[in-house]
Amino acid sequence: MKRSNGIVWGGLLVVLGVFWLLRNMGLLNVDWEGVLRFWPALLILAGISLLASGRERNGVGSGLAGLLIALAVLGGILYRTDRAFDRHRNNWDFHWDNDDHNEHDNNGHNNNDHDSSDRDYEEDRRNRSTRTQSNHYEYDMDAAIQEATFNLEGGAGEFKLTSTTPKLFEADTRTTLGGFISNIRSNKLDGTATIDFKMEDEQINIKNGKVKNIVTMSLNEAPIWNVDLGIGAGKADMDLSSYKVKSLKVSTGVADVDVRLGDKTDTDVKIESGVASVTIEVPKSAGCEVRIDGAMNIRDLDDLQKIGDNLYRSPNFSTASRKITIKYDAGLSKVRINRY
Repeated sequence: MKRSNGIVWGGLLVVLGVFWLLRNMGLLNVDWEGVLRFWPALLILAGISLLASGRERNGVGSGLAGLLIALAVLGGILYRTDRAFDRHRNNWDFHWDNDDHNEHDNNGHNNNDHDSSDRDYEEDRRNRSTRTQSNHYEYDMDAAIQEATFNLEGGAGEFKLTSTTPKLFEADTRTTLGGFISNIRSNKLDGTATIDFKMEDEQINIKNGKVKNIVTMSLNEAPIWNVDLGIGAGKADMDLSSYKVKSLKVSTGVADVDVRLGDKTDTDVKIESGVASVTIEVPKSAGCEVRIDGAMNIRDLDDLQKIGDNLYRSPNFSTASRKITIKYDAGLSKVRINRY
């Protein structure tokens, strides 16, 4: 029995020590929510170990079974605790990293004072949803860039694009939901650039306090633009009338979206929405064609005339030098075309 207990506790300490060491070295990155849900499998392995060692009557099999049972109990507790606290999906964070309390360390707190550190951390966690972060992002314009792509993954919030910039791209954010990740890929040989701008994957608590996520963006008007807007919820005001927009894609769930287009080039528009209100402002100088798929839609199409099933065109569509074609795939939404 003593040998069995030694195997259990010794093995458990070895497993936890190896796990902790690999995690601190940055070599272990595991989706704990996906792994810990299978903790009952350890009980099955423990039972098999006991059955296999039943005839030999040695302590090794019993010790291994005890170790598996101990790990199963630990995994079950952690899994249930995680679900009880309703942590953000795909984030399991024990807050063991050395930089978890950097903000407190920089303010002069003593790391050895566990009670003070814990209180500071709990206060920080409670106030996370009300702390506003302001950031600026920009990329310089290169004369070699003839065509550019802008991909926005905005999540929830208020998004504005209302002015031009001598830079290729600029953005200012004020948010309580964490920061944004921005990167650019360019190819000078074919004169193209792609900008990705998306919210970070952060553990977010929106149960307390007010949530703020305001993003103001600007683009350079020289290149031809392909714009892909992913907006989960909130409000978007996108004035693209100053740009040569070759293609525009808008994907939204529950949002109020207002897009203003210009007549500097032919534009292909695709819109996918759930429960949303979408207004597309189109200049009268451009011909406009709209195809709407989805039965549960409220439609206000200005002077567009019905051509066929779910197909509408402006009176000048065949004669206009610039054409804007819109394909709208919606659930329960309000669709409005405003000709200005």
